[in-house]
Amino acid sequence: MSRKRSGSYNRTRGIRAEQKVVNELKALGFDKVMSSRQGSKATDDNKIDILDTENQLPFGMNIQIKHQIPYPQYFKIREQSTAPNESFVIL
Repeated sequence: MSRKRSGSYNRTRGIRAEQKVVNELKALGFDKVMSSRQGSKATDDNKIDILDTENQLPFGMNIQIKHQIPYPQYFKIREQSTAPNESFVIL
C-alpha cells in the first residue's frame, strides 16, 4: 500500500481504536460507555466518539479518538464540535 492510506483503511483503524478505548474503560469499571456510532449519530456527528450514557466518566468528558500520524489537528476538530471546552478531550 502506498504511503497515502485509503479512506476505508483509516476508517477501520479509527473504529478499532475506538473499540479498544471503550473496552479499556469497561475493564476499569465504566460499564456504561459505548462508541457513539452505536449510540447516537448526533453525538458522532458532533466529533464525540465515546458516549457515556450514565455520566460515569470524570468531569463529564467528551472523548474524540484519533489514531493517526502526524498529530491530529486539535483546533480544527474542536471547531467542529459544540461540546463544552472544559470537557472535550482528544486521545
